[in-house]
Amino acid sequence: MGKSSVTFSLLVHSTRFRALTVLALSLLSAIAIGTLYSTGSADLPGQDEQPVAFSHVRHAGELQIACLYCHRAATLSRTAGVPSMQLCVSCHRNLARQNPQTQEVLAYWEQQQPIQWTRLHRLPDFVYFTHQMHLDAGFQCVACHGHVEQMASTPRAASLEMGWCLSCHQAQGASRDCWTCHK
Repeated sequence: MGKSSVTFSLLVHSTRFRALTVLALSLLSAIAIGTLYSTGSADLPGQDEQPVAFSHVRHAGELQIACLYCHRAATLSRTAGVPSMQLCVSCHRNLARQNPQTQEVLAYWEQQQPIQWTRLHRLPDFVYFTHQMHLDAGFQCVACHGHVEQMASTPRAASLEMGWCLSCHQAQGASRDCWTCHK
């Protein structure tokens, strides 16, 4: 066996080794990215905990407060938003019976501190979405958010992943053109 065939044999083995190394690193990267992605969108225990206990059963159910009374930005903005402290306190400071949650809200108000609510829904920046467009089309909040008046904790909407949106668009006869939602 000549020197050139030994060199060629080493090169083949070296190239094969490099290819396997690149393949293994690619696979590990894909697994890591997939895990991070699924963890970010999955419902994990504790990720939706709010700094102050809030009950939609009490507010939307028992008191029958309309969604848009508290989530006023939904008719104007990309996000429905959370009510301002001023809106919460306008009701809560006048209650005859105070409870620990009400007292906690009032303590934030007195200290002039906003409540740092945990944001539950976040779409990527490249997705164009407005609640206003859907409300103007006649959709009720329950269509996406479910019966929140029966949910003790603050609920998440459906997955909000592209397939979920597309299936709704298809069922409603709405546009499925990419540029409808991706600007």
